[in-house]
Amino acid sequence: MLQHIFRQIWAQRKYNGWIFIELMVVFVLVWVLTDYAFVMLHNKSIPQGFDINDTYLVTYGIYGDETNRYNPQESDSVKIMENLDLFVRKIKEYKDVEYADLTYLSWGSVPFSGGQNRTSVKKYNDGDPTEVFAETKNVRSGDFFRIFRYTSAKDGSWERPADIDLYQNNSILITRKVERELFKNGSAIGKTITADIGDGSRNYVVADVLNDQKRFDYRLPEGGVFGDSPSATPDNLTGFGVCFRVKQGTPEKQFILNFRKEMTKQLRIGNFYLKNIESFHQRKENLRYELGITNEVRTRTALMIFFLLNIALGIIATFWFRNETRRSEIGLRMAMGSTRATLQRQFITEAVLLFTLAVIPALIINYVIARAGMIELNIDLHRKYETVVGSPYITQHFTWRFLVANLMTYLLLVVIILFSAWLPAYKASKVHPVEALRDE
Repeated sequence: MLQHIFRQIWAQRKYNGWIFIELMVVFVLVWVLTDYAFVMLHNKSIPQGFDINDTYLVTYGIYGDETNRYNPQESDSVKIMENLDLFVRKIKEYKDVEYADLTYLSWGSVPFSGGQNRTSVKKYNDGDPTEVFAETKNVRSGDFFRIFRYTSAKDGSWERPADIDLYQNNSILITRKVERELFKNGSAIGKTITADIGDGSRNYVVADVLNDQKRFDYRLPEGGVFGDSPSATPDNLTGFGVCFRVKQGTPEKQFILNFRKEMTKQLRIGNFYLKNIESFHQRKENLRYELGITNEVRTRTALMIFFLLNIALGIIATFWFRNETRRSEIGLRMAMGSTRATLQRQFITEAVLLFTLAVIPALIINYVIARAGMIELNIDLHRKYETVVGSPYITQHFTWRFLVANLMTYLLLVVIILFSAWLPAYKASKVHPVEALRDE
C-alpha cells in the first residue's frame, strides 16, 4: 500500500509540490512557536528554590522633625534602636505569625524586590582563578531561611541553613549553580572562595550549598551567594523591613485587613509607624507587571494560539481543496470496490507521508536557524540555543532541546494533518460514485 501511495504522490507531484513547500514552511514557523512554548513550560516547571506562600513584608516609616508627630525625646540613637526592636517584637508576637525578623531589603536580598546585585565569585586553582557571577543575598539571621524556606541541597531542608551563623568563621552559602560552575562535580562545602557581598572582596568558607533558585517563573535558575547582612543602625534603617511567615492556610486578604486594623496603633512606637504591609505573592505579581513580563507572556501566548488556529484552518482548506479536485478518482475507486474506510485511510496516509517528507528539509532549515541564533529574542526568557557543560536543564543542551522541540512540533502538526485529511476525505467518501463520476 505504501508503495502505491508513494507512486500516487509522485504522479501528482506538480500539485503536491506546492503542498510540500507549504508544509515545510509551516513546520519551520510552528517549530519557532513550539520552541518558545517548550522553554517557557520547562523553566516554569523548575522549582522556584524558595517558598513565598504565607509570607509578608512590613515596611515602617519614621517621622521626621518636619511633622507634628515627631517626638525629639525618641530621636537619640539608643531610643531609636530600642523602639525598632520593640516594633519587630510586636510583629513576632502577633497571632498566627510563626517567624519574623528584621531583614535587609536593599539590592534584592529578598524575593521579588526588583533590585539585583551581582557579584564576582572566584575560586583559585594554583593562582589561576575560576570566576562566575552570582546574585548577592544579605542575611541577618537564620530566621531568613525559616521565613523563605531556601533549602539545602544536601538534605532538602531549610533547617540546615537556618542553623548556620553567617557572622562566624567567614561563612557563606552558595547555590548549586555556583558550585557546578566553580567545582564541577566536586563538593564546595568547606572550600574557600572569594566574593564581595557588600564590604569588599575577601575570602569566605562555604558552609553549605543551597538548591538552585529562580528570579522569575519563566527564567532558568541563577547563581546566588548568601552572606552576612550589614547591621541595622540609625543611619541605614530605610534599607530594612520586617519579613514574616504566618501559619499555613491563613487567608491573605483577611489577614492584611486584620493586621492593619489591630496593629496600626500598636506599631506607633516612638517615631516609628506602620507604613505598609503586603504579601510576597502580591509583590511578585506587581513586579511581573512593572517589568512587562505578564503582558509579554499573555501577548505571545495569545499570538501563538491565534497563529496555530490559522495554520490549522489553512491546512484543512488545502487538503479539502486537494480532495475536491480528486472527486472523479474517488468515484472511480468506489465503483471498483474500494470501501469508504479504505479511501479515508489512503487519503490520511498520503497526507501524513507528504508531511513527513516535507519535515526532512524543514529540519535542516531549523538546525541552521538554531545554530545561527536567529530565534533568540530580547525578552525575560533564556532562548539562546547552546550547550552549557554540566547544566542539568534540557534547554541548555542544544541537541536534546532541538530534538524535543522538533518532536513536539511534528506530533502537534501530525494531529492537525490527521484531522485536516480525514474531514474532507470523510465528506468526499460519502458522495455517490455516479455523482462523483459525473464531474469527470
